Amino acid sequence: VFNEPSPEFSCEARDASMVTPQVFSMFNSQITYDRALALAARIMKETATPEEAIYRVFALTVGRAPSAEEVNATREHWTAMTARHRSITLETTQPLREVVREAVEENTGEKFQFTEQLNIAADFVPDLKPNDVDAETRGLAEVGLVLLNSNEFAFVY
Repeated sequence: VFNEPSPEFSCEARDASMVTPQVFSMFNSQITYDRALALAARIMKETATPEEAIYRVFALTVGRAPSAEEVNATREHWTAMTARHRSITLETTQPLREVVREAVEENTGEKFQFTEQLNIAADFVPDLKPNDVDAETRGLAEVGLVLLNSNEFAFVY
C-alpha cells in the first residue's frame, strides 16, 4: 500500500512517492479519521472564529498559512461537510468488554462456546468518536482529513 521496496533487494531508503492505494487507504482509514477528529476538536477549543480555525488547521498540518484561495475552498468544504453531518444520525458505541469464542474439542470433535472477559478493556480510553462532538467539529475533521492526506503533509517533519 505504501510503495515499500521489495524485501528481496537491499534498499537504504524508500523513495518519496504517492501511489493510488496509499491515498485510498489513508482516506478510508479509521485511524486517520480519528486523528483528524482529534485535530478538529483541539482546533475548536483553541480558536474563536472559523477563519482562525482555518489558519490553525493549516499551521498544524502543513506548517504554513493558507492562501486566500485555500481559505475560501476550505470554508466552502467545511460548510458543506457541516451540513452533511447535521443530517447524519450517529450510533453510540462502547468498547467490547467480552467476546464469545467458538472452538472444537480436540479429542471428541464437539463444538463448544465460552465467553472471554476482555479485562484489558476495563481501563481502555477510546479515541474521540464522532458522536462526542458537534456537526461543526465533524465538518472541520473532514477538512483535516483532506490536509492529512495531502502530499504537502507527507513532507512535514
